[in-house]
Amino acid sequence: MSIGGSGNHASVRALRMNDSDDVACLLDAASVGDEIEVRDSNGFVVDTVLANADIPRFHKVALRDLGVGEQLRKYGETIGIVSSPITRGDYVHVHNLVSAKVGAGR
Repeated sequence: MSIGGSGNHASVRALRMNDSDDVACLLDAASVGDEIEVRDSNGFVVDTVLANADIPRFHKVALRDLGVGEQLRKYGETIGIVSSPITRGDYVHVHNLVSAKVGAGR
């Protein structure tokens, strides 16, 4: 969600549902370099992270670095296993995460 051609970037909103979550869900689409303002379920800003990739609205951004084989948490629950290294600010989806429920993304 870049603004103009001057290199300025918009602030993007995201929601982290649980303190133990490794990801937040974007409420706005993000472009590379956008600052993502992460809020908790009470609406308080708890973190900011820079987007390392374009991330669609309602998709996940990594809040910490994760290695292959690590469990990834959202809603306080394990939702998948990391299939390729994830860096804070990365787009998290089937290209780097295998679903814990159905094995999607293999």
